[in-house]
Amino acid sequence: MIARRHERTRANVVAAAAVTGSLVAAAACFNGCSTWKAPEMAKPLSEPLSYRAPYAVARPAMTGLLESGAWAAAPWTEDFADIEGSRKPVPAYRTRAKMLWDEKCLYIGAELTEPHVWSTLKKHDEIVFHDNDFEAFIDPNGDGREYYEIEINAQGTVFDLFLHRSYREGAPAIHEWDAAGMAKGCFVQGTADDSRDLDRTWTVELAIPWSAFVPPRDARIDALPAGQRDFGDRARNGAAPAAGDTWRINFSRVQWRHNHETLDAATMRTGAPHAGDGTPYAKRALPEDNWVWSPQWAIDMHLPQFWGKVTFVR
Repeated sequence: MIARRHERTRANVVAAAAVTGSLVAAAACFNGCSTWKAPEMAKPLSEPLSYRAPYAVARPAMTGLLESGAWAAAPWTEDFADIEGSRKPVPAYRTRAKMLWDEKCLYIGAELTEPHVWSTLKKHDEIVFHDNDFEAFIDPNGDGREYYEIEINAQGTVFDLFLHRSYREGAPAIHEWDAAGMAKGCFVQGTADDSRDLDRTWTVELAIPWSAFVPPRDARIDALPAGQRDFGDRARNGAAPAAGDTWRINFSRVQWRHNHETLDAATMRTGAPHAGDGTPYAKRALPEDNWVWSPQWAIDMHLPQFWGKVTFVR
């Protein structure tokens, strides 16, 4: 991983280690990291959330309208919570998602309430979480290894990558993996990148072919001992799930504080957004908020054991 991603990963591990509570069981470490120990983190207050994804009778129209057409059959997830769960305040802005599927694709729709929609990154595979973004994490066989991450900002810039195993197990993370054939759309209710008015929401739609979910060949993986190169997902060969199958999936929203938000003495959003004076948006020198569907109980999305359980139904 490049340095910026490593900085966030190290910070998350340190933050998790600072939280008191029971140790979460960790999978065995690979590739010579036998001294690694699981960090301490808060004991989960609930089980991972579940969702029943309906079969899509028609392909979503990719218009940003998530209450009509094919999307009308899909329920919303629970509203997103803080990544550390119910011990933390309810997020200032609502986020929710829904899913559909057919023989060709996994469809993801997300609605992000946002009074100030703005983004800066334009190049594919830039580190999109440096903007406000929406992120999907997908583990087809639910073993916590060989999983896929897709990040997207409000102007549709995508960062997609494959993780051979979690950062805590030493990765590697393959930025060269692309969600081949994915269709995407981002739709703003308001005026993006203009601080003079208040926006309402931005929505994300993704149509990800099942064929994209194939672990890539990579020299970093091929160099591992034979028993550590593959964990089973390659054998699926990008096949669609069958009705009744369950995958592990989670969603995250990264939200930065900026110069047109009013903060209280504790640097928290006051919940009273206001229009700005037209000057460009700029991030404040404060940590980001991480709001998720199924809580992770630590500031770390790479704990797949806490991801939601998505069952494909017909």
